[in-house]
Amino acid sequence: MRVLRKELVGGEGLIYLATRVSRKVGGPEDIAEELKDVDRVKRLLANILKAGHFSVLEHSLIRIWVDADWDEVAGAFFHHKYVEASETDPVLISLNPRAAIEILHDERARFIAKEAIKELPIISSALGIESSEKPALDVKMKKVSEDPLVYFFIGSPYEDPRHGFYAFWTEMSRVASHQFVRHRRLSFTQRSGRYTKPNGFIFPSVKEEALKIMKEHANLSYLTYNRLLAMGIRKEDARYILPAALKTAIFVSGRQSDWYHFLELRTDVHAQEEIRKFAWVVAKVMNWDK
Repeated sequence: MRVLRKELVGGEGLIYLATRVSRKVGGPEDIAEELKDVDRVKRLLANILKAGHFSVLEHSLIRIWVDADWDEVAGAFFHHKYVEASETDPVLISLNPRAAIEILHDERARFIAKEAIKELPIISSALGIESSEKPALDVKMKKVSEDPLVYFFIGSPYEDPRHGFYAFWTEMSRVASHQFVRHRRLSFTQRSGRYTKPNGFIFPSVKEEALKIMKEHANLSYLTYNRLLAMGIRKEDARYILPAALKTAIFVSGRQSDWYHFLELRTDVHAQEEIRKFAWVVAKVMNWDK
């Protein structure tokens, strides 16, 4: 199996930013400023690997074109469900950094796994793998919607959508986020209630009288939350009192094909309004039409 070409979609800057979403209140612009401190990025990524928190490594994709027999490729990756391969000439394999790390133990797939990891030199160094690449720390973003608030990071379509990749950041209620994370083929990093305090609420479109009741309840829960903190209760325990209307932030990425599946379900008229509005923003960015 011989590597002909490789392409990194995303990089260690995107992985860092996605990771920091879990512990920081505010928008992604503030986090992007942290990328100027390369040592800080290296420390965080090294700590992630040491702790085994590999889920954030899913927020990038490596495409690898190889000169290989298709049966050899199919046999090597048959049992690795987060690797995609196309029987083209040359054969195209794509995988995220987490998948690459997790298949290093597989003798048949190790060569491609190492080639993928080498595209991420900070991660490579932490794993003891030599790389001649430079870290991809530059993260571009574009605000594509105010209501809902959505930022667009990566759009890398591919003719076979299994190898395409898109990444977004958004704010939504915990009601909508519980629906969102059910799309398990996408990858999520969500603001943590263990480390951050509440930052507002999001309510549905209901009649004024009902909305007033909802807001009163949410405000009371917030006051109760602060009373619990004053008693010495930890944030991770005090948050039990907060309603599902609590605003959260999510960094989400995934393959183009998995986004298509999400859009098929969540642009439907039967989907709840909040997540449907987000889905239509994504559909517009991706030029997807039902």
